[in-house]
Amino acid sequence: MTWTAESYYAKAYVYWTKATSRDRANEDFLLNVAFAVEFVARGTICHVNPALNAATDLESILFACGQEPRAPIKTIDFFDVIKRLQRLVPDLTEIELQKVRTLIDIRNGELHGDKTGMNQINPDSIMPSIYSFFVKAAKFADQSLAALLGPEDAQLAQQTANAITKDRTTRVRDLIKVCKDRFFSLTNEQQSQMRESSKTQVISAVLASGHHLIYVKCPACAQTGQLVATPVGRSAPILRGDELVQEVRVIPMQFTCKCCNLDIKGLDELMAAGFSHEYRSFDDVDPLEHFNINPHDYVDPEEIAREYHRDMYEYQDE
Repeated sequence: MTWTAESYYAKAYVYWTKATSRDRANEDFLLNVAFAVEFVARGTICHVNPALNAATDLESILFACGQEPRAPIKTIDFFDVIKRLQRLVPDLTEIELQKVRTLIDIRNGELHGDKTGMNQINPDSIMPSIYSFFVKAAKFADQSLAALLGPEDAQLAQQTANAITKDRTTRVRDLIKVCKDRFFSLTNEQQSQMRESSKTQVISAVLASGHHLIYVKCPACAQTGQLVATPVGRSAPILRGDELVQEVRVIPMQFTCKCCNLDIKGLDELMAAGFSHEYRSFDDVDPLEHFNINPHDYVDPEEIAREYHRDMYEYQDE
């Protein structure tokens, strides 16, 4: 057994891979994220000194100092890990740490209690803070974010963390208010005309460029507006009923409303306006391609030809 940042981060990667291979709505997603969070936290304090991860008994402390223990060793409680992290990494905000505590507390309840709680958490409400926690911890511990989360999720985590850091709330709130006031200052007839001309029945679409279009409610006029998003990752194939599908994750980049002319650009401003850090949809997966199945390996063309010609002869005889 070792207490090193590298070993803890490697273990965190295993659980993150399990998490992100599932769809975000699956309660196992957050359960595996919780394990990844704990291992990242412990790895980060071990980057400073493994003794920070040791319980206060002598054998645990000696083991952290490289000595062979004579009794079972123990690590400190996770919530003590958070206290030490708070001292070591001042960039971590109280909101981020509170989300981490909440996630771990619910996980512990799942493991040691008789109640379920993971299915009551909305991933969109907690994951931005978790992503930011990963980014700041990995940077402090000199660990590769891409090695921890994979290149796609590392990109999502970094962009989300950057968006949280840039507080655009005041600017975006003012922008929405201007568009809202301008629209509702129009006559009822003018408002109806603008709503009618901008009406759409489309829910979502995928462009040839690969960008996704998602139609959501405008925060200014409540009309349906267009959200442009770029793909950032996929889950492993998931069997849903008789279909094989993949969850596609996209990062929103721009929102435009043709009704009130609201235009919001950048993930930081979109999140400040109340949009999610990520949107998801499902794509069908071709089982033949996914499992690399060649139908010709399972059929006999000559047998098919014989059956075809036999059926033709019997038809002509009739």
